[in-house]
Amino acid sequence: MLDNLLTETEFAEARGVHVRTIQRERARREGPPFIKLGRRIFYRREAIEAWLLAQEQAQPRAAGGAR
Repeated sequence: MLDNLLTETEFAEARGVHVRTIQRERARREGPPFIKLGRRIFYRREAIEAWLLAQEQAQPRAAGGAR
C-alpha cells in the first residue's frame, strides 16, 4: 500500500513544478487529496489521476463557427 504513495517532492517533480507550488495549492485546497503521516505529506497515485481528470476542460468552440 505504501508503494502506491508519492512524496510531496516526487509529486512536484512529476508535475515539473517547485515543491512550494504544491504546498501553496494544498494550502488553498486546490490540489489533489493528500495523506499526512507525522510531518510528511504523501499523495496516492489514484487521487492524483482523479484530480487530473477533474482538471480536464473541453476545447471551446471557435468564434463564428462554420455556416
